[in-house]
Amino acid sequence: MVSSREVGADVLLIRRRRPIGEPAALVDLDDTGVGTVEGTAGAGRIAQALIELGYLLDSVTQAVIPTDVGLDALARLDLGRRFETVVLGSHVVNLPDADRRAAFLALVRRHLADSGVVLVEHHPIDWAETAEDVRPRPGSQVGMEDVRRDPPIVSAVSVYDIGGRLVRQPFTARVLTEAELADELEASGLVVRRRLSPTWLAAGPDGFRVPGIQ
Repeated sequence: MVSSREVGADVLLIRRRRPIGEPAALVDLDDTGVGTVEGTAGAGRIAQALIELGYLLDSVTQAVIPTDVGLDALARLDLGRRFETVVLGSHVVNLPDADRRAAFLALVRRHLADSGVVLVEHHPIDWAETAEDVRPRPGSQVGMEDVRRDPPIVSAVSVYDIGGRLVRQPFTARVLTEAELADELEASGLVVRRRLSPTWLAAGPDGFRVPGIQ
């Protein structure tokens, strides 16, 4: 979902990004196997949040997959196991291309145990009407500039303040309604279980009910 015009910016972000308010619900995850699927700029962010909550890194398998990877490559990707919990972060579900969104959700579903839970990060439901420029804060809040709203599309430039160095990455997102989120998940064999926050929800395989997540 992100691309960089600055040489070395992606590598810098991968090395330096830290959690920025991941849901407290992560503390309830089953640590028998946690997988994370994130975009380039989010690499390591969810894993870092899990570590800080007391999870052992060797119980986490992280798939760092560029969001512009070919659809055929996504369809072939197999980590060789399934997980009780999968985190689809970095607003991947808001990719503007419908086929690419579907491919990532299919990737999540085939790596999710039939009794598992997937945590999905998405942009706020009303973001296409409310997105605005935001000043970045070092090590915490991500800034945005050049925000353009054309509902349901939002285009902007993310700004990261990393030790006083500003890194900018342009992006385009497709904001989804509650009904559209549910439809996208259902098309991949997943159903919404409950909302965790304004930007996170828990889902699971259709037809299976997980205790405490109904």
